[in-house]
Amino acid sequence: MRISRQSFQRRRRSAASTAFRNARRRIFTNGDGRYNAARLLLACVSVSLFAALIIVPTLFSSSDSNNNRSLRLLTAMKSRNEMLRSSVTKPSIPNVVTIDHNAAPAKSFDAKPEIVSKPFKRKPKLSPPSDSAMIIFYNLFIPTDPAEAKVAIDVLTEQLGQVATSLKEITNKKPTLQSAILYYNLIGNESTFPPEEINALCRKLDPNLECKLSGFYEHASEAVTLEDIHDFCRQEDTDKSTRVTYIHSKGSYHQTLINMNWRREMTNSVLHPDCQYPPDDRCDVCGSSFYTRFSTIYPGNMWTAKCSYVSKLLSPREGGEYDEKKAESVAKFLKYRLWGQLHSTLLEDRIDYFGLGRYRLEHWIGSHSSIRPCELHRQNVTFELMVTGQVKPEHYEWGMGPRREEVVDELVDATNRLKTDEDAQFREYYYLPGNLLKWFTLYGSKGVPSPKSWAWSFFPAGNKWKQLVDKHGENAVEKMVMDSAEDFYSAYSDNYDRDAFEVNGADEALFADSTSTMTVFYHITFPPYGKNRQSSLVAFKTQLDLLATGQYNIRSRSYERRRKVLLYYSIAGGDDKLADFVTKQCDIMKSKNVECRKLGQFESHKAKGETLHQLHNFCLAKPSQRVTYLTNQLPTQYDSKWPEIQTSQKIRAFTTAVTSDMCLKSRDTCNVCGMEFYPLPYNHFTGNMFSASCEYVKDLIPPAQFESKMNGVASDVLVSQLGHVFTTELTPFTPQTLGMDQYSVEHWIGSHPDFQPCDVAPASRSWFPLNCGGSYNEVDYRRSNVYDFQWSIAPRRGSAPHGRVDCKTEQTIVTKDDVLFREYSYLAGNLYRWYKLYNKAPPADSWIWQWFPKGDSWFHGVENHGSRVVQELTKPYADEGVPFRQV
Repeated sequence: MRISRQSFQRRRRSAASTAFRNARRRIFTNGDGRYNAARLLLACVSVSLFAALIIVPTLFSSSDSNNNRSLRLLTAMKSRNEMLRSSVTKPSIPNVVTIDHNAAPAKSFDAKPEIVSKPFKRKPKLSPPSDSAMIIFYNLFIPTDPAEAKVAIDVLTEQLGQVATSLKEITNKKPTLQSAILYYNLIGNESTFPPEEINALCRKLDPNLECKLSGFYEHASEAVTLEDIHDFCRQEDTDKSTRVTYIHSKGSYHQTLINMNWRREMTNSVLHPDCQYPPDDRCDVCGSSFYTRFSTIYPGNMWTAKCSYVSKLLSPREGGEYDEKKAESVAKFLKYRLWGQLHSTLLEDRIDYFGLGRYRLEHWIGSHSSIRPCELHRQNVTFELMVTGQVKPEHYEWGMGPRREEVVDELVDATNRLKTDEDAQFREYYYLPGNLLKWFTLYGSKGVPSPKSWAWSFFPAGNKWKQLVDKHGENAVEKMVMDSAEDFYSAYSDNYDRDAFEVNGADEALFADSTSTMTVFYHITFPPYGKNRQSSLVAFKTQLDLLATGQYNIRSRSYERRRKVLLYYSIAGGDDKLADFVTKQCDIMKSKNVECRKLGQFESHKAKGETLHQLHNFCLAKPSQRVTYLTNQLPTQYDSKWPEIQTSQKIRAFTTAVTSDMCLKSRDTCNVCGMEFYPLPYNHFTGNMFSASCEYVKDLIPPAQFESKMNGVASDVLVSQLGHVFTTELTPFTPQTLGMDQYSVEHWIGSHPDFQPCDVAPASRSWFPLNCGGSYNEVDYRRSNVYDFQWSIAPRRGSAPHGRVDCKTEQTIVTKDDVLFREYSYLAGNLYRWYKLYNKAPPADSWIWQWFPKGDSWFHGVENHGSRVVQELTKPYADEGVPFRQV
C-alpha cells in the first residue's frame, strides 16, 4: 500500500532523528538507561588493543619468519577484541583454533569464514621420520551430535584401517621404509573421541603408524589441512621430490551410500602403492580418476602429490589470494560470455563446476598449468561405477593422464554441435579458454603452459590457442575477446592527462552570477566515414544553432537569449579537417552569445567519457555552479535488432530540454534534470543529456575511476548470480544494464544514493492500455507537442523506456517475494551498487523507498544490517543450485 509523500517523509525524518540516540543507548547501556560497566570497560580495552596494534609490528620486523609471527600475533589480538565486543563478562582464552562461519554457509556460497590462530603460538614445523613410507594429511570432522559422532568415528576407523593396510603392503615392497605419519586436523568435536584415543587407535592398527594432531577447530573447511600441506611442501628442508597424501572424512556429516562408496574408493586409490610411488616419476598428482571437463580435477578431492608441484600453487588459505583470483577468473569468463565472445554450451551454470564457494578447494590441486596428472582407474571406469561401489582391484590400471573427459552428463546436442564447429570449440569455456583464463588469472606468466604441455594436444582448438599464447602470453584470452567484440572497449583514452580543471582567467567573471551564464560541456563524436559520420555532423550543427538561439521558454513557446553560453567541448574521432570545421563554427557563434573552449581532441571515436571527466573536475573546482551535458550521438541499446528512430528529432528535443529554463532553474527537490527519467533498468535519462548541480556532481566518483569500479561490481554480481542471489526477470544482464566498460558513461550521473531526478517531457496515460492498465504513452518526438514541457519530480512515468521492460511481467512479479527481493533492477541491485560504490544507502526521505517495491522492508533492512542488507534479505531465497553433491 502506497503512502502519501508527505507522511512518508515525516516518518523517515522521525526515524532518522532518533537513530543516533538509540545507537548510543545500545552501545553503553543495559536498555533501561543505566550504564553498563562492562561495556564501558570494553571501550578502554579497545583503546589499549589499538595501541598494541601500532607498537607490536615494529618488534617483529627482522625477517620473513618474524613478520609471519607478527601477523599471527595481530590476528590473535583482533580475535580477542572481537570476543570482548560480543560479551559483557571477561572471557577466557580458549586453547583452540576457531573459525567464525557467521551463519549458514550453504545459503551464501561466497561468504569467507574468519580464521583465527592460537594466540601467540605458531604451528610447529613438521619433520616426518626419514623412514616414512607415507606422509598423510587428514581432514577429520566429528559432529557434536552423539549419533552423528558415532558415524564419523566409524568413518575414521575405516580410513585408518585403509592406511594401515596400505602401509603393510608398501613396507613389504620397500624394506627401508617402515613407518607412516598421519597429521590430522580435528574439526567440530574433540571430546567424543579425543586425540589420545585416536593416536592409540593408530598404534593398535599398526605400531609403525604415528598419528599427530595438527590443530583443533570448532568450525573449519578443508582449507586448514590443505594449507598445512602447502606449508610443509614449501619448507626449506622439505625434499621437493617428497610425495604427500590428502584424505578427508567424506560422509562423516552427510552419511549416504554414495558418499561411503566414493570415500572408500578415493582413499584406496591415493594410498595405493602406484599412487604413492608412481611407475613414471613425471607424475605430479595421482588419484582415482583425473578429469578435464569442468576443471582439471580429481572429483572428491583426495590425491597424492609431489611437493615440487604443490609448492607452485597459491596458498589455499581461507579468504586468501587463491579464493580471490579463482572468483576473478570466473568473473572474467562471465563478462566475456556477456560480450558474446566465449560460451559454455557443454554444462549448465553451477558453482561446483566453476569451483566457487565450498567447492573451490576441490579445484585447488589441479589449478596450475604445469600439472602432469596420473590416475589409478583404467579408462573405462566411470564416475558412476565409483560412487555406486562397483570398482574392484581388477579395475586398477595406473597410467598418465588425462585419459578421460566426462565426469557428468553433458548437454548431448551441444556436444554434437561442437564436434563439427571449430569456432565453437575455440570459444568453449570448458575446453581451453576456461583453463587458460584460470591459469593466467591465478599465476600470471607462470601459468602459461609449456610448449610441450599435454593441454595443447588434448583440447580441441589447441594449436590455434597455442599460437595466440605464443604471441600474447598470459593476455591471450583478453586480447582475443577485445579484438572480436566491437563494443568491448573503455570510454577513456590511455594517454590523456586528466589534471584538475583550470578556468581561464577571463572566464572567472562569468561565474560571478550563475543565472547569467550557462556552462555547457559538449562531447562531439565523429564516427568513421559513412552514414553515421554525416548524422553526427548534422546533429552538431543543430545543437550549436540551438545554443546560439537561446533557452526555450515554455510560456512563450520560443527561444530567448537570457544567458551567455560558455561551451567546453571535446572531439572524439574524425581528423584535423573536422576539428578545424568545429573551430570555425565556434568562431561564428561568438557573435551569438556562445563562447567556446576546446578541452581536448581524441583520435578514437570511442573515447566517449572524457568530457564527463572534465565536467566532474569543473564541479570540484566550482561546486556552487550548475552544468549542462550534451552529446551529438545518442546511446544505442546493446544487441538491439532495431535501429534508433527519430534520432535528429530526439537530439533537438533533448538539447532543448536540458538547456531550458525549466531544467536550469535551481530547486532543492531536484539535483539532476533531463528530458525523460527512468529507474529501470538503471537510473538514467534518455539520450544521457542532463543539467545538474555541481554540489551533487562533485560527490560522484570520477568517471574513469567509475568505469573501473562498475566493472568490479559487474564481476561480483555475475558471480553472485551463480548462487541465485539476484534474479533478472525484468531485464537480462547485458554489458549495458550492468554498466560495463563504455556503458558506464550512461550510469554515471544517476549512480549516487543522493540522486534526486526531475524531468520535463510531457507525460500522458494511454486511453487504450491493452494488457498493461494505466501505462504511459510513448513520447512521439515527431510531434510539436513534445515541447509542451511539464516539469516534475521523477520518476513519474513508466518504469523503463518503451519496449525495455515487459509491463505484464512487471505486474506478475509484484506478487512474488522471491523475485521482488532479488530482482537486480529493483532495490537488490541498486543497494548492492550504492554500497559497493559509495558505501552508503539513500537518505530516509529519498524517493526510492516509496517508489520501488518492498521499499519499507528494504529501508528497515538497511537500518538493521547496513552494508550487508542485500546478503541478508536475499538469503532466504538464494541457493547454490547443486543437486546431490554433499561434502
